Amino acid sequence: MKTYVAFCPHFHQPHFQLHSIREEVFQNCYLPFLELLEEMAGKPGFEINLHFSGPLLAWMAQEKEAYVGRLRSLLEKTGIHLVGGLADEAFTQLSARPDDTMYQVRGYANLTARFLGVDARDWEGVHIVEREAGEWALYHLALAAGSMGVKPVFYLDAESFWAGHFNYPGGPFDYCRQHFGFNDAHSRTTLSHLPPEVLHYALRDEIGGQEFFVLPVHTGFRYRLLKRQPFGAEDRSIIEPRHYLFYLQDVAEQAREAARRLGKHLAPVIVIFEDAEKYGQWSKDPEGDRAWLKEFFNLVMSDPNLQFCGLKSYLNENGFLDTYPVASSRSYPEWENWTAGRGIRGVTYGDEKLRKLMCRQRDLELLVQSIDHTLLQKLDYPGISPGLLRDMVLDSPHRFKFMQEVLSGQYPDRLVRSYRVIQRIRNAAYQEDPRWASRHPSYGSGSYFDLQALAYIELAERLAQRFLSQLNNSEVAYPEVSRHDWDRDGEDEILVKTARQTVIIHVRRGQVVFHQAIADINWEYEDLLGYLEQSMLLPESYPDVFKYSQALIFTETDSELKEEFYPEGARMEYCRNSFAEVIQDKEGRILTGNRGSAHWVLEKLDTADHKVAISLRQSIEAVGNKPVNIRKVFIIEEAAVEVEWIVEYPGHEDIYLVPELVTSAVPSDPVDFKPCSWLGISGGENIIPYEIAGPAAGRGEAGAGWEQAASAMDEPESEVGGQPRLPEPQTIAYNYITRNEPGAQGASSMFWEISSSSEMVKVMISPAVQNYYQGYVFPSHSRLGFDSSGLMIRPQIPLAEGGLSFKVRWSWRVNEGVNPEDYPNKVSLLGDDEGQEL
Repeated sequence: MKTYVAFCPHFHQPHFQLHSIREEVFQNCYLPFLELLEEMAGKPGFEINLHFSGPLLAWMAQEKEAYVGRLRSLLEKTGIHLVGGLADEAFTQLSARPDDTMYQVRGYANLTARFLGVDARDWEGVHIVEREAGEWALYHLALAAGSMGVKPVFYLDAESFWAGHFNYPGGPFDYCRQHFGFNDAHSRTTLSHLPPEVLHYALRDEIGGQEFFVLPVHTGFRYRLLKRQPFGAEDRSIIEPRHYLFYLQDVAEQAREAARRLGKHLAPVIVIFEDAEKYGQWSKDPEGDRAWLKEFFNLVMSDPNLQFCGLKSYLNENGFLDTYPVASSRSYPEWENWTAGRGIRGVTYGDEKLRKLMCRQRDLELLVQSIDHTLLQKLDYPGISPGLLRDMVLDSPHRFKFMQEVLSGQYPDRLVRSYRVIQRIRNAAYQEDPRWASRHPSYGSGSYFDLQALAYIELAERLAQRFLSQLNNSEVAYPEVSRHDWDRDGEDEILVKTARQTVIIHVRRGQVVFHQAIADINWEYEDLLGYLEQSMLLPESYPDVFKYSQALIFTETDSELKEEFYPEGARMEYCRNSFAEVIQDKEGRILTGNRGSAHWVLEKLDTADHKVAISLRQSIEAVGNKPVNIRKVFIIEEAAVEVEWIVEYPGHEDIYLVPELVTSAVPSDPVDFKPCSWLGISGGENIIPYEIAGPAAGRGEAGAGWEQAASAMDEPESEVGGQPRLPEPQTIAYNYITRNEPGAQGASSMFWEISSSSEMVKVMISPAVQNYYQGYVFPSHSRLGFDSSGLMIRPQIPLAEGGLSFKVRWSWRVNEGVNPEDYPNKVSLLGDDEGQEL
């Protein structure tokens, strides 16, 4: 009896991936892998199951047309199979809508039919993103597959989805032993357990009546594949193809014996799943990997007891071993390790930064829900109550398709097109990419994926608002103001939306926790719709969306802002938000004002003259039990945020107010990796020290430098301890350059206009976040700089007897730089071409 081998490489890149990474992986992996497959295709006994992520297919279709043509020809040959999946490689279990999985599977079917000539019914199975699946994902994937004539065949990790332990008296799951000190005689496993040896056959399961089949993946075959080099200093193992073949043969014999004991005489199947990028890219040696794989392929094809196969092909020919339930709501062991046992959902809501991204997605989903409610209210189905119709549609996996047909039959074409592109953007924002992996040590901090998704979400939200106003025969009126628990942390935020920005203020903390800006462009409805269609229906490889919208407050979590319960991992890290403050003594010690001790109370929330006024107050014990009373007033204008601190302090001690002016906006250059940003400072005659933490403290390539006006340079102490002495700032301008692809670049800027009743003592300038998850990821990845976390400006102002007033007005220019000649005092943060104007 033969043993079947299902080889399933997974080729993947996310939307908005960096230009250099895509090109490097293409040369190291995708091109040489295709050449190897072209050589092997057609040889007797060779079969393979290929999966390409939807974002990678979209990129290749735009940038590597000849490659896609060769791949299409390859897939026409016998034995070269395609595994289906999702259009955006999306984590649909994070979505608030049950129809997104159906939408994703249909979208991927459109991609494979359009670019590869493969109909969905010819897929050999369906790829589950990261094999991270619970009942929700499995049910909806099986439902979507069945509706399209696709056999619901999945591969899932054997170690995750089938129990590997047994209960017994005195064992780790004997709770009487754990809590009371005696063995529970009834603590025994009664449900039949399948040993790992049996998990080399197809297994059937069903959830909610939806049947699906699983071919288990064993991590041993993943990690031994192409193991041509040691993993680390303590690793002495190297796996040659002949060794790998022996493992296959040994496991196959054990699998046949286990099945025989169950009275089954089936041919086992060994599923080898691995990221295709392991070939060539991980090793940076595509020729060596090619030789290894080619030798392995030939060994299997020459072994009379082994045979390559497709996934569905194996199931159709051999059937399944039995119906046996997978352990649902689980993640594979690596996810469990990185995310404290919570899988992808735990990553999302356990990490404050990703939580903010999720909440912006929820904002858009709620707006689309309002559109759907409005459309459904206008429908008339005799005999069906409006409430029943609404519930039937909103809970249906066919919701999007139904609403599209409603729009197509009764409404202008621009609304049909708008609904489609909004859905497209909403789904793309759920894509899998390295950021969801909860700070795995091999990943650095990179916000390109999230930041571009947030920019599109903002523009889609503006389009959806206009869409809804047209349905209601009304106009979009700004500002919009609401107070609710936006980020689901049990505390209220105030959300303010104007024509040029979205601002979210946490009431108790008194901080701006999220800010998204929009360029000064008065788009007509059709112009905005046309731009989003061009950019996102087939997502552009290198979009220019930052010309129109940017997240200005969306930092990493900060290891300085943590609550740690024990060092092994029980801690929460929080983002470095803007317009927070601390009270310091003359030694620099923080007396109060950290995240936990901030207890702002809302005094007033008012809208007048198209501005929103938010007044907060708190009283804190600072020094000698003498209270410090602070009022903080936010004024939200159309394209600016003004904040004033009014401090009353009756004491005489030397203490200081230190506001934190933060932005997460950074320069970017994913092509040449030469980011450029600088500060321009203008002020009066008072000269003060500036403490500048240069990128050497993070991961930048250049140290901070400065140029001073002649009046400052004439001071006898123009520089102390390697730090400049510059005018006390009245205006600070931040200019940063963005490059997206060769030949495309732009500049953006922002401004802090400052006034204070007391003279500043000094100004501290540093990256917004200098470490995240410190001690849990590699130090080189934990350290951040001006290139990766943004900017924090902290003026230090003494609390004179009676108090002080400190006011800052913050504004910005999206895709518009500043003239460096306007700022004789400049501080270069990154790059050698400070003062560059675009």
